[in-house]
Amino acid sequence: MHLKNDYQEKLVQIHAALVENPDLSPEDKLSKENFFEYLALFEGLLLQYNSSEEMLSKLDSLFNSLFESSTDYAASLYLDDEDFAFFFDKVLNLLDSYAALNPKAYLEIALQYILTRRTLTDASQSAVYFAKAIEANVAPAKALFLYYNYIKLLNVLPKEEAYQQLIHEAENGDIWALAYYSHFLVWEDDYEAKIAQIEPLKASDNKKIQRHYYETMQHYYARQNKPDMQLQLLNEGIEKTNSAYCKYMRTELQRSKAQTEAEFEALIPAYTESWETGISDSAVQIALLKLQNVPGENPKAADFESAIYHLEKAWQYNHAYAAFRLGCIFLFVESLRDVERGLAYLEEAANRNLTDAKIELAELYAEGQFVPLDENKALSLFQEMAEQGVAYAQYRYGNFMEQGTADQEANFLAAFPWYKKAADNRLPQALFVAGRYIKLGYHGADPNPAEALQYFEKGAQLNSAPCITELGLAAELEETPDYGKAYAYFAQAAALGYPYANYLKGVYLEYDYHQTGSPDLVGAFEAYFTGAQANDSNSTYELARCYRFGIGTEANIDEAIRYYQKSADFNHPRGLTDIGLCYEYGYGVAQNNQKAFEYLEKAAALEYPYAMYVLGRYYIHGLIQQDSEQGLAWLERAAAQQVPEALILLGDYYFYDYDQLGEYDRGFSYYKAAADLDYLSEGLGMCYDFAVGVEGDPQTAFNYYQQAAAQHNIMAMYRLGRAFYYGRGTDVDKEAAYAQFDQAAQSGNLYAKYYAGLQLLEGDGVTQNIAQGYAFIKEAAEAEFAEAQFKLGNCYLMGEGVEEDDESALYWFERAAENGHEEAIKLTKRTRR
Repeated sequence: MHLKNDYQEKLVQIHAALVENPDLSPEDKLSKENFFEYLALFEGLLLQYNSSEEMLSKLDSLFNSLFESSTDYAASLYLDDEDFAFFFDKVLNLLDSYAALNPKAYLEIALQYILTRRTLTDASQSAVYFAKAIEANVAPAKALFLYYNYIKLLNVLPKEEAYQQLIHEAENGDIWALAYYSHFLVWEDDYEAKIAQIEPLKASDNKKIQRHYYETMQHYYARQNKPDMQLQLLNEGIEKTNSAYCKYMRTELQRSKAQTEAEFEALIPAYTESWETGISDSAVQIALLKLQNVPGENPKAADFESAIYHLEKAWQYNHAYAAFRLGCIFLFVESLRDVERGLAYLEEAANRNLTDAKIELAELYAEGQFVPLDENKALSLFQEMAEQGVAYAQYRYGNFMEQGTADQEANFLAAFPWYKKAADNRLPQALFVAGRYIKLGYHGADPNPAEALQYFEKGAQLNSAPCITELGLAAELEETPDYGKAYAYFAQAAALGYPYANYLKGVYLEYDYHQTGSPDLVGAFEAYFTGAQANDSNSTYELARCYRFGIGTEANIDEAIRYYQKSADFNHPRGLTDIGLCYEYGYGVAQNNQKAFEYLEKAAALEYPYAMYVLGRYYIHGLIQQDSEQGLAWLERAAAQQVPEALILLGDYYFYDYDQLGEYDRGFSYYKAAADLDYLSEGLGMCYDFAVGVEGDPQTAFNYYQQAAAQHNIMAMYRLGRAFYYGRGTDVDKEAAYAQFDQAAQSGNLYAKYYAGLQLLEGDGVTQNIAQGYAFIKEAAEAEFAEAQFKLGNCYLMGEGVEEDDESALYWFERAAENGHEEAIKLTKRTRR
């Protein structure tokens, strides 16, 4: 705030000293601390200039000291706006006066206008002074003019025209043009073939030219991934030319190796030194280091103060990335949120064509976050960047083509060329998506897994976890599947944090597909848990299953329900189905048929075949409402997807004549289709047993009863017991019959209880046990099985297993008659209901 007065005092003192001693020289070496003393001396000499060679020599020496070593930047860096405005005006006025004596001042003025603080930059004025410097043949002026047009700090020439002119000047012997062209040459595709062109820079006697050689060559070795050679070049550049940029890049290299907080903190002095020589990237790096130290949870505004300070200083000097990071801080840090300010920073950075900022703005408009949702604006921004060759924008523009917007339909064919462009630019996620398009045939041609594999391999080289996962899936489909290789890929992708890979890793560990010798259930559980914490829907479902059945962990019904519910919230079809079944049966939740129906309806709508079956069952049996037409429709859809349970229920519908259609024979084909899937009930055996839909064949019936019983079908066990009991399709074997009846009875089958009861009462094929026999018969009778009721009446009548009781006998005979038992009807004189 006091620079103007302080400077004027210095100038008065120096003017007086020069009167007494025209040979006055600075006592100390120039530094940022005494810069204004040097500047006052420079002005004093200009005011007293007498055309002498000696005074001109002093002015030239002071000029070089003041402006060619960036000391002016360091001296003015921390000035407030008022003092800086004075400094800037003073420097411009002095340089303009001095230019009449030394045209190099024109070039310095040109640079001051474009490299000063953002609020004072003036590209048009800079261009005026560049023209004067070029006209005066100031050595670097033309090369710098072309360089700054190419990087868009000047707008006199189109970017490409400036670049071609710079190359032309370099090829025609302009060593300064070569110096500045070298910084672009090293990033061209054929840089290795061209790098020898810059050797003349190293041979130059001018250290200012030499430094460009070292600055370029260190990038050359960086591109070749030779950090030791890069460091060697940086050290040489610092030693031989005192290159500030080499110092900055050496600090960057040190940062890449730093690991601890102390090691990162130790870099700040070196970054500060580079910053004070005019490399504002260093201020940004200091800010990023400070941001690393911000607490991850509940950060306070004070935690960001240092980072914000350094970013704002960099933004003072037009550093667009600093504006971008400031925008993100003020938008996304809750304790500092200032939406208007944050958006203003992003807009400023985007207006300077910073890709990061334009992408962020596009995403905000696409999501409607902090700004009104505007798909068209987002699409326009992505399209603009995509056409400029920005890989991520090409990928996102492809996303919009694929997904469609309110104004345009989804178009996979329009999306693919943009995915391919982004993939050609080696964007990992684009390599994955383009590969998937080619693998699945979404790109307008037949599926081509071999071509897709090339994309996945390139993505894997870039550590793309989805691409690595695809390599695992491809290994499963090799002519001789290599499950060991597949697992290795899945494990690698899982280690990179890809949630879906954790799911696949878990599946392999659970079922030992890679044949290690035994499943690793704990490892499977851990893989599912990791994937679930990253919100992978498959992992979430599998974790629920682990908790339900105690796979790799203790069974925990509450956790099972929690993760079933979470997977259902993800619209995972199996999750929806299983949580629905939990509600149907009251497993871990209060029984609720309505909720069960709603979940299964959602799962069926997602084309999950088993859910289609369950929903069909609900309609057939009237869980909420009975609707055979709807039920059959869902069952047929499930049957078409080879769901055996659906085939069995369709068979039952016709065989047991649910709706009294009389189309019993139709059941056979459904039962047979289920059997072909190795899934049986008693139905197919009964068709052969009773010649329903097929020619009767008791032996074939017996075989199917056996197969179904082996699959733990209870009714088939009962039917198999009857076959042994009556010798139908096999020899009579009462022991085998009782074994089947007893097993079915223990599972609640009333018919089997009746027959097991008979055998126990009579000691027929089993050791007689009248009490147990009576108990079985009574259970069946109480469940309205007429045969059991008639037998129980006889038990009371004859005192078999109970005391004789004519009244109880009559009671059970009457109940049997009411249920249509012919002998009971005759005995009680009742008519069939």
